[in-house]
Amino acid sequence: MGDGASAPFDEQFPMAFGTGPFSIQDHYVTEDIPVGCHIYHELGQKFGVKTPVIDSIITLGSAMVGIDFDQTGVNLKELGIGHLDRAELLDYLENGNYNGNYKEEA
Repeated sequence: MGDGASAPFDEQFPMAFGTGPFSIQDHYVTEDIPVGCHIYHELGQKFGVKTPVIDSIITLGSAMVGIDFDQTGVNLKELGIGHLDRAELLDYLENGNYNGNYKEEA
């Protein structure tokens, strides 16, 4: 935007009505980050893959809404897949074969 331009952030235009989000408490932040992003973060940690962009989304989202998504986010154990090794997880994802036998995680 150039000099003298202004953005009427408090106005809703008829063409965009209902397309939101209109609040920081929208599900894109309060659900997608602690579920989707946090699961990818946990998978990265488990299998040694760095996830700096996802980690930054978790950090920023946490700061915006005042909830620590690192602590409250869904984890692999809650999904019942925390005990699976790489081969077992791939077999489950590709073929639907689930090994429900839990192993002690190191």
